[in-house]
Amino acid sequence: MAGPNNFYVIQPNCAGGEISQDVASRIDLDKYSMALLQAENAVVRPYGSVQKRTGTIFCGETKYADKKSILVRFDFTVELSYMLEIGYKYIRIWKGNTYLNKELATPFEEADLPNLRFVQSVDVVYITSGKYQVKKLMRYAEDDWRIEDMEFYPPAFGDLNKDEDNYLTPSGTTGTITITATKDTFTADMVGDWIKIEQRITGKTVTQKTTGTSGNIAVGDTWKVITHGTWTGSVTIEKSIDNGDTWLQERQYTSSDDYNPTESGSVEEYCLMRLVLNITSGSCTADLSSYPYTHTGYAKITEYTNAKQVKAQVQDSISVLGSTEKTIDWYLSAWSKQNGYPMCCMFFQDRLVFAGSTAKPSRIWLSRTGDYGNFSVDKEAGTVTDDSAITADLINLKAYTIKHVDAGNDLMVMTEGNEWSISGGETVTPTNITPRNQQNYGCNDTIPVRVSNRIVYVQRRGSIIRDMGYSYDTDSYIGMDLTLLAKHLIRNHEISYSTFTQEPDSVLYFVRDDGVLICLTYVPDQKVYAWWHIVTDGKIEAITSTAQANNDVIYAVINRTINGQTKRYIEQFVVENNSTYQQDHIMTDCTKTYSFEEATTELTGLEYLEGKEVYVMADGYLLDKMTVAEGKLNLPKQTKNAYVGLPYTMIIEQPNFDMTTQDTGTMQARKKAVQKCILRLQNSYGGYVGANKDCLDDIRYDNEYMQIDDESKILYSGDLEIPIRGGFNNEGRIYIKHDTPYSFSVSAIIRSVTLGSSQ
Repeated sequence: MAGPNNFYVIQPNCAGGEISQDVASRIDLDKYSMALLQAENAVVRPYGSVQKRTGTIFCGETKYADKKSILVRFDFTVELSYMLEIGYKYIRIWKGNTYLNKELATPFEEADLPNLRFVQSVDVVYITSGKYQVKKLMRYAEDDWRIEDMEFYPPAFGDLNKDEDNYLTPSGTTGTITITATKDTFTADMVGDWIKIEQRITGKTVTQKTTGTSGNIAVGDTWKVITHGTWTGSVTIEKSIDNGDTWLQERQYTSSDDYNPTESGSVEEYCLMRLVLNITSGSCTADLSSYPYTHTGYAKITEYTNAKQVKAQVQDSISVLGSTEKTIDWYLSAWSKQNGYPMCCMFFQDRLVFAGSTAKPSRIWLSRTGDYGNFSVDKEAGTVTDDSAITADLINLKAYTIKHVDAGNDLMVMTEGNEWSISGGETVTPTNITPRNQQNYGCNDTIPVRVSNRIVYVQRRGSIIRDMGYSYDTDSYIGMDLTLLAKHLIRNHEISYSTFTQEPDSVLYFVRDDGVLICLTYVPDQKVYAWWHIVTDGKIEAITSTAQANNDVIYAVINRTINGQTKRYIEQFVVENNSTYQQDHIMTDCTKTYSFEEATTELTGLEYLEGKEVYVMADGYLLDKMTVAEGKLNLPKQTKNAYVGLPYTMIIEQPNFDMTTQDTGTMQARKKAVQKCILRLQNSYGGYVGANKDCLDDIRYDNEYMQIDDESKILYSGDLEIPIRGGFNNEGRIYIKHDTPYSFSVSAIIRSVTLGSSQ
């Protein structure tokens, strides 16, 4: 039984995660009793246990060892994702941990990779960069992938020409034409860009007096028909929307010497109209008139002549120009080499959303509903319809650049200085879109992660990770600094890439600039925010998660030094399992697995680990460390099942012991000694424990396990009592280190603490 100065204190879970020394004395915090000072290579589970992270499987090398690459998820089904390896001017396709030997050429430079944004619709991924035309990556079959520039018809256009002395004059209305400007307007880089030309068209009338067909008139708004005379027969109005190739009946009037129609109508878009008379007796004069309107036509620049003249192509009958008269009402493409291309992309209410460009860093463009390549704003009559494309600007006091867009119930627009929402409570239309400022923190280039109805993002300059979600109480988006209690994990560092796994645990992953992976077990509805971090023999440079069966699997690009040379490998983090057999737990990095029908002593195919000291787990037996030479290992015993990989170390450290009582008050700054600890373990073996890193002893399981020399199952589950040496100090901590390739999971740590003095 414990004496009057002896206390048994349990830490029943570690759901507080890793905290910094800055708050290591904050015993007033609820999280203090659940926190850790260190959780290196130690996964904090949502329900509170902490365990050694699993290892990684070597999948293959990236295309270029001397250049960075990124990984992007491509969802095929709910349970299966592909992975895109994107690097210097290429995309390679992976399925699981297998490269499909499919590579596509791109214009993307290594420096462009952090600026790429992606959004997927079924089997098409749209890629924006701000620097190049929007790309479409399309999957037709597992061995048939294609990438091409996205075609817009018509594209979004910039602002109306403001120089009232600069007229454009087209040489024709269809086909190949020449466009001449009054002033220097064009550059050679504009080849491929569009011009939108608006011209005021006067009203016209066509008359037909006998049986037959009249000439054509262009109608952009309202038309009117009047007949005169006494006649029997029919008068038909026909309409063509393809510049006269095909004609459809719009109206028909009949008379038996008793009727003369007078009627007006309107059209939704530009068309040609004509009269067709079939008079069987009497005489009839029919007049068809068009009212004045503003005609909108489009031409695509095909050849640069000089600063005042270009050749262009009127693509089809829908684009036809209104006349050859000069006009000052013209627009150039919003997206071009000169203006830049969209920086961000997203889908919202069946519209394709683009945001930000070099010329318009705070502008948002939304396509026509259901027509993702169409950014036309209105009809010929100038009437804006609900399904028209939309252009909106964020009204900022400073010229903040849009960094990201994200869609949930609302469309979130995130700039380098603030965050905005566009309400999705009602259908967004050109007359019903109001960006609303929500927060003023700003974000960096790291793509935000959506977790249910919340967004997690990296604040500008990469010094803080925040979340944001809608609050019914305030009718606004609010959030908090998720790194407040763990500033040591991000201080003086930048975050570059992030991802999220929903299963088996709800975890966010962030790549730090020094190659450390900082991780957050994140279950906001249960108020679980637990940090931990991963280190390996190398630097993690990029990550993504993909769906495989019922789990999300993490893949990473890891920069490793092999035999004195830089290598970049794609590796898969192994999904944890509940096996009681040590061979089933892969606990080494950059691992290769083997399964033989006949036992062998030679393991080959290890050139990628040349010169590295590795662990081998062979049929459940851990061999002494070995060094890879000439791409192989010669084992001291025969084996059928083995895995080989790089070692890594788990470290768990508790914060200072504290227990406030009425008699003794706080335990802080008082001398204390941890006499022993009880570890509540699950499927564990190996490791060291002590009062600090300089005073560690082996965790002794029992004699049966200490002399293992066969394939027995040795993983232990249950309470294990361990004496702790080190004497009295002010901390009263427990420090656990584990560096062998066995699984290790602890659900509770119980300390037996004696108060007093070392004297």
